Amino acid sequence: MTEADFLKASGSDAVPRIFSENDFKITKPEEFLYQRLTPDGTLKGKDPNLSPDALRRLYEQLVFGRLFDDKATNLSTLREIGTYAPGKGQEACQVGPVNALEKGDWYVPMYRDSAGMLAFGMPAPKLLLYWGGDERGMQVPDGLNMLPLAVPVATQLPHAAGLALAKRMQGEKSVTFVVTGDGGTSKADFHEALNFAGVYDLPVVFGVENNQWALSVKRNAQTASKTIAQKAVAYGFEGILVDGNDVIASYEATKYAVDRARRGGGPTLIEYSTYRMGPHTTAELVSNKLKAPEEVAEWEKRNPITRFEKYLRTRGLLDDRSKETVTEAAQNRMVDAIAAYRATPAAAPTTIFDFTYSSLTPNLLAERAEYFGVEAGPAVDLPEPTASGGKPGVNIRNALNMALREGMQRDDKVVIFGEDVAKNGGVFQVTRGLSDEFGPDRVFDTPLAELSIGGIFVGLSIGGMVPVAEFQFDNFSLPAFDQIFSHVARMRNRTRGRFSPRGVIRFPYGAGIRPPELHSESPEAYFAHTPGLKVVIPSTPYDAKGLLASALMEPDPIVFMEPKKLYDSPKMDVPEEDYRIPIGKAKVVREGTDVTIVAYGAMMVPALQAAEALVEKSVSAEVVDLRTISPIDYVTVLGSVQKTGRLVVVHEAPRNVGIGAEVAATVAERALDYLKAPIKRVTGFDIPIPLARLEDNYIPSKDRVMKAALESVSY
Repeated sequence: MTEADFLKASGSDAVPRIFSENDFKITKPEEFLYQRLTPDGTLKGKDPNLSPDALRRLYEQLVFGRLFDDKATNLSTLREIGTYAPGKGQEACQVGPVNALEKGDWYVPMYRDSAGMLAFGMPAPKLLLYWGGDERGMQVPDGLNMLPLAVPVATQLPHAAGLALAKRMQGEKSVTFVVTGDGGTSKADFHEALNFAGVYDLPVVFGVENNQWALSVKRNAQTASKTIAQKAVAYGFEGILVDGNDVIASYEATKYAVDRARRGGGPTLIEYSTYRMGPHTTAELVSNKLKAPEEVAEWEKRNPITRFEKYLRTRGLLDDRSKETVTEAAQNRMVDAIAAYRATPAAAPTTIFDFTYSSLTPNLLAERAEYFGVEAGPAVDLPEPTASGGKPGVNIRNALNMALREGMQRDDKVVIFGEDVAKNGGVFQVTRGLSDEFGPDRVFDTPLAELSIGGIFVGLSIGGMVPVAEFQFDNFSLPAFDQIFSHVARMRNRTRGRFSPRGVIRFPYGAGIRPPELHSESPEAYFAHTPGLKVVIPSTPYDAKGLLASALMEPDPIVFMEPKKLYDSPKMDVPEEDYRIPIGKAKVVREGTDVTIVAYGAMMVPALQAAEALVEKSVSAEVVDLRTISPIDYVTVLGSVQKTGRLVVVHEAPRNVGIGAEVAATVAERALDYLKAPIKRVTGFDIPIPLARLEDNYIPSKDRVMKAALESVSY
């Protein structure tokens, strides 16, 4: 059906308004281009509101940015550093904007922003160190409000939104400026970050360095929009198209957006039209060869540095002698930077362990000792809480609610966010009543966008808050996995402790309540396999409250998985006083002598049922609740196996490369001499979880656990 047919079929009394590009009146994007310097250096309009010293500083930063880029490219070619992403030709749209920021503002760069990072204050030797393959290079100096460059495309955009939100929550008037490329605008991160910023009217400026190419893909293959800037309108805020090779225009447009955000005017999207003169990276040169020679020649005429030089000469601020002075100073600075880089000794090999967590876990201590000879020291026995009694008949959902309430009362930095967590109280009512008690600034709903929830978590945490993010269901965490894997888990390590996200990522998991497809998953292995995360799964209301209380205090990020099948049962007394169960400590919940059954979460039910039923078979089963599956408390597990000589591991997730395999492998490595029978695993099958009618055939049952235990005992 054509548009005309649609309008005709609608009837004369019900004609819909159809939005199209024509509504934006953009037929010639160049008519919307904000430009202050023509390619020949002629100023358009009145003099910029910049002092002579400020103009000279811009020029010095442009020159050094270009020189650094050339030298880094050469060093990469010579293999003195690794793969490098050149930014030649894009200096103006990096240097201009960062000079528009004020003290206290934040800069969130992308990987091609060397000139911007240097102009903002990042030491040149550090940048070389990073591209040379040393994490210390992204250890941003204290006092410099800059996040590390992001390698995954556009993933930094939600961080900036979360950071801006955190600073506003704390009463600061700072603005966050974040950058991506034209290719990044095709990512979900771009959409979700801008949408979130628009909904919450955040003080953040989104910059897009439209350099016309995303590796080898031209800009017109990224979007059909006539401009990228106009996309801002769909998110409810302003967009600006700027000549990105004009440092004055780039500065002024950014200054306008930053000042507007500081006044409470909300976000702005700025498209800086520029050009990537070099290849995508030094690891490949094909992308550069795909450019038409006439295209490159045309953009050469718009060179941001020569354009600005011509303007400065007309102002009497630059001549041949002063240009030579600037060039010589830049060269000397670069020589010193390269010398400092070359003189930096390699870090001690054992430092690879130092920044994964706030302190080394028992597993890391053991690995370091085994391969590097560093003594692990004695194991620390973390005490169990002694609190007892309390509120009767509490289920897991209410115990979690108690822990969240107490955590928010104890620390005003704790904020809860996610889908339907505010007035609705969450799908499973875990956050019920918290919005009324603590207000919409501390308990708030987000758009239906899990990726941005993960990214906002990063920004909030770096910004000084303690975020508690809720995903409605287990599988809904997977769209956010890039953020969790690439940033939540790695930020401490890749910044050598400069930025250390903490907080709790919560979601219900597992089968047993017969929901729709993809609402019954057990994805714990994904998270447990990710260094930098700790993964906690309670099985009782008492443990749920104590573990979540600890998670809220933990300096490391916690993935907290709640067995949805157990939300309502069992019920027990839960103390209303503050108590904490140590993260990383398992518990023997039933003593036995013949076989050890290790389980966690919802699988504690069939494990305990089987242990009870085994009594009739004259078998004494010891049951261990892992509670934390990363790091696993092997001291408790091995102690039990050494006593019983047999092991059955139970989990609901598929068997292949599951938690049970890791437990079995470790027991085989460290306690093989104690085993009287092969280790048995009782798990879900290596298939998608069936829908409701066949679901019970998938979930490990009491009978399956009993069968495995009896086979082990009779071996």
